[in-house]
Amino acid sequence: MAHNPSSEKISVDKLFLTEKHFFSKFPMTGAIVGIVALLLSFSLAASNPLKFFLSFHVSWLYFLSLAFGATFFVLIQFATKAGWSVVVRRIAENVSITIPLFIVLFPVIILGSHEIFHHWLSVGSYSDPVINAKRWYLNIPFLYGRSAFYLVFFTLASYYFSILSRRQDVSADHNITRKLQRASYPFLIILGFCVTFAAFDWIMSLDPHWYSTIFGLYFFASCYVAFLCFLVVVVNITAKHSSFDVLYNIEHNHDLGKLIFGHSCFWTYAAFVQYLLIWYGNIPEETKWYAVRQTHGWLPLWCLLGVGHFLVPFVLLMARRAKRSRNLVLAVSIWILVLHFIDLYWLIVPSHFKSGPDFSYMDLLCFVGIGSLFLSLFSFFMKRKAVVPVGDPRLPESLRYENF
Repeated sequence: MAHNPSSEKISVDKLFLTEKHFFSKFPMTGAIVGIVALLLSFSLAASNPLKFFLSFHVSWLYFLSLAFGATFFVLIQFATKAGWSVVVRRIAENVSITIPLFIVLFPVIILGSHEIFHHWLSVGSYSDPVINAKRWYLNIPFLYGRSAFYLVFFTLASYYFSILSRRQDVSADHNITRKLQRASYPFLIILGFCVTFAAFDWIMSLDPHWYSTIFGLYFFASCYVAFLCFLVVVVNITAKHSSFDVLYNIEHNHDLGKLIFGHSCFWTYAAFVQYLLIWYGNIPEETKWYAVRQTHGWLPLWCLLGVGHFLVPFVLLMARRAKRSRNLVLAVSIWILVLHFIDLYWLIVPSHFKSGPDFSYMDLLCFVGIGSLFLSLFSFFMKRKAVVPVGDPRLPESLRYENF
């Protein structure tokens, strides 16, 4: 049954997480675990600096991609005047405003620039005509300037929507919704360019001879579907010990299942079209990038991504009944989140290690360190705000929402 009348009788006080909830306890614990893990990884970096900086780069991009996806999710909901998603939108807002953490961590990327971007920063690259032709774009000052713009603009967008949304909790001013709706259109256009060029700068430029005009779309699709999966995980954790379980019903779960199903297909479309065009064109500079990732130890990961990131969610979530199963949608979400890490690892690491994957303690420490800090900051925001935007005029519509 879609509509639960009791959901509208819950007081605002009960829409805040209790002190016993996981997210209420995690801010301090996560911060300590994250700092300790990163300090351990820093202490071990001297033994293999390239391995450390690549591990850090993959994990940094992994959790940043969740924040990017959350920002787009919030903007799209306002741009489309979506009513169904109001119940889960506050969680997305809280994920999006973690972006300042990645600005704080960006100096590590700066310190590792000559390791990460070695192919176009080494002395030998100056004798390469292809790289020299791109030198106007591939240079450190311009790279840092572009990166700062992406991160700052995403931060401005996420905080603008989050602050006004929280202000609406108190004022219940319907004009705020209209204001955010109008603002969502230009923000979507600018941030669309930002995420495209960020993909070029932080991933594609690791191999400066390779290029793909569809790579930005591929990265966006990856960010968005990964965030949807993260949203499902958070929703299930939040609902365990709070009134949120009454507000979030099977209809919302059904829609999140549909979005994950659809965007996993969208990710596959972007990946396949990119591969098809490069295979058909058969240009050495382009095919070499795939040749490395389809040989030696990288071939199993490539096959795993093709089967696991597309066929598994496609088959498991095709049926209507499957999308309405909390446990199944949650299981598929966790699976895709694992595959998202493997995807980023497969995109980044072969540019430096062509012999095959080499997962190590360095990858684990960086992932746990950055992930714990990310979850700590996210939990802090979850604890401070109501779990749903109580002043949003479309909240009643979201509570009564039903799929047909």
